[in-house]
Amino acid sequence: MARVLLIEDDASIQRFVTFALEEMPLELLITGSVQEALSQLRQGAVDLILTDLMLPGESGIDLLEHLKSHPELAGQARAVVFSAGLTPTVKTQLQALGVWRMLSKPISVMDLIGCVEEGIGINASADGQNTPQDLGQAHEPGLNPAERQAVQEHFNGDTAFFLMYRDTCWLQFVKDIATGDQAASAMDWMALRRLGHSLKTVLQTLGEATASQQGKALEQAAEQADSHSALLHWTELKASLQSISGPRGPR
Repeated sequence: MARVLLIEDDASIQRFVTFALEEMPLELLITGSVQEALSQLRQGAVDLILTDLMLPGESGIDLLEHLKSHPELAGQARAVVFSAGLTPTVKTQLQALGVWRMLSKPISVMDLIGCVEEGIGINASADGQNTPQDLGQAHEPGLNPAERQAVQEHFNGDTAFFLMYRDTCWLQFVKDIATGDQAASAMDWMALRRLGHSLKTVLQTLGEATASQQGKALEQAAEQADSHSALLHWTELKASLQSISGPRGPR
């Protein structure tokens, strides 16, 4: 069975990848940092490496540079970068490091599946074996127009998959709020930057455009260590997260 290594510290995105790939004939290994990924690679070969760029401590770039210097760790595995930070400069840098494929967040489940299938050398999506289960294609009256659009763009029209993922994200938002409050209190701008970076993708995947933009604004302010703006944007994003994951009334 093929082995795929995911290096991603955001729990919601870990779940998205897990849900998307759960019907595929592979073993998904999940790590949240470069050091954990290197430890996993030392324990045994994998067939595909799927990594984010912004990680706690060392970055995805650091991981790729290490693998280029120590090719025995990667073996024959192809490297895929899965990130919301794929600027032209970053893409050029990744190409020089031998990255096989670059995927921009947010991504549709079918694009993710297609990349993984090609990366590990299988092609089963054409007969429907590895696509998400078609459990929720019918119209869901509880979804607003933005959420219905998100179902089509990111979840292959599968409402049940979207609802399952959305529910896990709502639970995660409670933890994200605690993380953000702690980082804001400590003025830990790097932690706030990572949180904003991750949430902008998760929220866009859920069809929450305004909150996604708040996450992006938080990321940018925290990157500049602009304390006034970062704290303001965190307060706004926190209120949105509380509203999104609270009782569902008129939006």
